[in-house]
Amino acid sequence: MAIDHNMTKTPKHNISQEKATALLNNGITLKDYYVEGELKIETVDGWNKEIVIENCIIEYFSGSVTQFEKAVSITNSRFKKCQFVFTYFLGGLEIDNCIFDSYLDFQAGGHNQFGNSVLISNNEFYGFVNFFDCWYENEFTAKKNNFLNGTNLLGKPHNIPVTFDIDPNIIDNIGQLNFDHEGIE
Repeated sequence: MAIDHNMTKTPKHNISQEKATALLNNGITLKDYYVEGELKIETVDGWNKEIVIENCIIEYFSGSVTQFEKAVSITNSRFKKCQFVFTYFLGGLEIDNCIFDSYLDFQAGGHNQFGNSVLISNNEFYGFVNFFDCWYENEFTAKKNNFLNGTNLLGKPHNIPVTFDIDPNIIDNIGQLNFDHEGIE
């Protein structure tokens, strides 16, 4: 399966992680940027702005230990490093047509609220994708992704499967989806 990535080869502007953080803090879409450095949206308080990232290359993004109260939408982008450890997507999550160059960690997260779905589609994951101890309370769809080093989305690491309150839609993915560990051993 070939994934059709619509991202331009080079984003139009290079910006620092400080500038990218300021834009997101003001509810502004990150579009057509190469973000240098470590972009962090990490807060013990809820994050009450939408996050929209479109057609970007981001060196490092962390949305860990955060409750995103509104939607997070990431499309046509590439992440050299990325993590969402202990992250709640209360307002939903969409990741479409993206490339993740390394290990991606969603562990101990999820928690999308009623009416807010999670859609992960048309992506290439070059590293392992860790869903250990995630709980999805509303619709979850993973379709047409390429998990080159696999995932534990349908596995049982430490005998703990991902919890889905609604049966997930798992459609036309490539790669092993049922590892029983948290990474390549």
